[in-house]
Amino acid sequence: MDEERRIPPFAEDTLALLTDAAGGTGEKLPKDEAIDVITDVEGVSKAGAEDAFAQLESRGYIYYVEEQIRITPLDE
Repeated sequence: MDEERRIPPFAEDTLALLTDAAGGTGEKLPKDEAIDVITDVEGVSKAGAEDAFAQLESRGYIYYVEEQIRITPLDE
């Protein structure tokens, strides 16, 4: 992975949970549901989940369409 796309460990964990909850990369998840997944499983606050989402979005791992979080497909 190139240096500019590196994310902190808590964001990596969040991405893994989102990907599992959505059913894989290229899939979508309602933002409210995504927040619930992260706060329930990771035990972080809503603000912590939002911070992780911001980290992921700024590096291109996720993006938003309306109120849905979409997982960016992996280049393989």
